[in-house]
Amino acid sequence: MPHLNLARKSGAHRLACLSLYRALLRECGGVSQALGAEANHDTKQTLRSLVGYRFQEDRDLQSPTQIVNGITAGHDFLDLLRSCSAKAADSLNHLGVLLESMTLQAEQTAAVREKLASHWKPPPPSRARHHEHIKKVKNPANYVSDPSSPRIFQYPQPLSQIRTGVRKPPNLIITQGIPILKYSGPQPVLLNRVIKNKVKVGLKRFKQHEEMEEAAHLAECEDDWDHILSKRHGIGDAKALGRNKNHEATWRQTFVDADNELTDKYIDQQRKHAHLGKRLWQIVLAERDLKEKERREAKHERRMARKKAAADLAAGVAPTDDRRAVA
Repeated sequence: MPHLNLARKSGAHRLACLSLYRALLRECGGVSQALGAEANHDTKQTLRSLVGYRFQEDRDLQSPTQIVNGITAGHDFLDLLRSCSAKAADSLNHLGVLLESMTLQAEQTAAVREKLASHWKPPPPSRARHHEHIKKVKNPANYVSDPSSPRIFQYPQPLSQIRTGVRKPPNLIITQGIPILKYSGPQPVLLNRVIKNKVKVGLKRFKQHEEMEEAAHLAECEDDWDHILSKRHGIGDAKALGRNKNHEATWRQTFVDADNELTDKYIDQQRKHAHLGKRLWQIVLAERDLKEKERREAKHERRMARKKAAADLAAGVAPTDDRRAVA
């Protein structure tokens, strides 16, 4: 697939568009002055609003044909504004027709929107929870997790915040060299995506490592050829293509250095995974300790409840026996 060169990332294209935009805004003021006291007070602001709206709508265009047509239309409108500033009758009439057509189009659009708004009905009560969820998702303030403070390190949570009311400690598992916490229930889709992306990055680096090793063998042949040129024909290393005056900078060494960079990235990634695994293991230990503590507390509460029930039962039976003895 060919590489796409985006026009909005080109410095020349941006300079041309900004120059056209500033020239149009400047001429809008000139047209307002040329019309004089008979002109509408909002003519200048109206023209500037139309120019700004058009540029805002076309800023993400990628089609070369649409970009050329847009720039051509902008220059034609600039010529029209300059003619209006020179008080040309035909240009003033043309501009008046354009403004009237745009005003009529705006009124028609407002009428259609008003008609659609009159037919709007509130969502049914069954969709209220869904819309409330959408509002929470769109609000960044509701996110309790961010890259600097992942949500997983906010565990263990108090028992009062656990929905089921029963703590279930997770298990620490290693998948493809990546440590994760496996809680009961289905694994989140986001976690699957993260693991998949990390595996793809690892496979890409391994493929690059194999390519570097294969290229290093070919580079040895280039080093031998440079040595032959230097020995038999007197061509030094400094004259060889792609070589430095430093004799240690051989062709093979270049690929070896690149391979070492990949190795350093792999080692750094493994070090991060090891550090992450230690932090996750501390969470597992904390969850297990809380689970054991809560189990003992629940057992103690059940024991005390049984003792209290037995005491209440004995207190209720004793007065009955005394009444039978008196009788």
